[in-house]
Amino acid sequence: MVLDPILPVPPIVEVKAAPEVKVDKNGIAACPNWILFHSFRTGNLDVFRLDGIEEPDGLEAINLSNGGTMDSRPSRSPNDEWVVFQSDRDGNVELYLVDSNGQSASRLTNTNSDNINAMFGPNSQTVVYQSNRTGNWDIFLLNKDTGEEVQLTDDTGNDVNPFYSPDENWITFQSNRTGSWNVYIYDISTGQEYQVTSFSTDVLFPSWSPNGKQLAFFINVSGTWDLYVSDIKGENFKQISIGGDAGNATWSPEGNRIAYQVTVGDNTDIFTFDLTTNKEYQLTTFGGVDSAPTWNCGGTDVSFTSNREGDPNIYSTWWQGGGDIYGITLHPSTDKWSQWSPSKEPGSRGY
Repeated sequence: MVLDPILPVPPIVEVKAAPEVKVDKNGIAACPNWILFHSFRTGNLDVFRLDGIEEPDGLEAINLSNGGTMDSRPSRSPNDEWVVFQSDRDGNVELYLVDSNGQSASRLTNTNSDNINAMFGPNSQTVVYQSNRTGNWDIFLLNKDTGEEVQLTDDTGNDVNPFYSPDENWITFQSNRTGSWNVYIYDISTGQEYQVTSFSTDVLFPSWSPNGKQLAFFINVSGTWDLYVSDIKGENFKQISIGGDAGNATWSPEGNRIAYQVTVGDNTDIFTFDLTTNKEYQLTTFGGVDSAPTWNCGGTDVSFTSNREGDPNIYSTWWQGGGDIYGITLHPSTDKWSQWSPSKEPGSRGY
């Protein structure tokens, strides 16, 4: 299979890698033991927090968004103190901020347009997102403390799905400014944009690896949506998924592994891929829908949404599969689209 040639991009500085995973005094990974997920248990779509595994007579989930409408697309700050999410509780879709205990909530954006797809930056203070307030989709940056907003892109095409690098000066996004969707990166400190891919077919949902070295995205060049990774210059392409439609890719905390779903017919399963060994692992074999994977912050387990016991719930298993699959949520209402590690939650795209 031959891909369209990639346009060269100017030299760019090396992006700093993410900090090492936090460890306690004994050198053991110290991960916050709580997960974000979406649920209809209130009758509306809300964002919940769960500290561990839900138990019938014990641990209960905490409703963080409490919107009474459609609340989705959470991004938790890297310091685990804040959650930003989008909601249509005031008519159009705006961004809202809540502390991770659900004690104080505030509105971040206030426009007559839609403001969506937010993601916290590495400094836990700035939020990048897309807005159509200019008549088309552009990328904006917002300081959660001061409320200052800065428009980053202003092309006449649509610029969407921003994703922060581990260095707060860089983001990646997709744009259809050339006629098809392609991947770009943006230097916040200089305002310079670089085109990473140049395909006649669409390239969607770019995400930056936590080690700063690679980008992941989806391309349909053979009739199915396949997951690829490249370096940040759009070179050294590697196809990760083969067969079926891949989606909802999420990087492991150290950035050397990636989890994703693959759909074939009515069946969707969860896979991981180790880029250091070039080995793929199939985590689920349920004859239904297992989707929207997310890594815990230690990189040992992958959680996902499944309807294997009737109504959708959140489950988890070892990142290489082959072990027990255990339930995280137990509520009879729909629980789905979870998020462990700080990043973007990809499962609820479109809400």
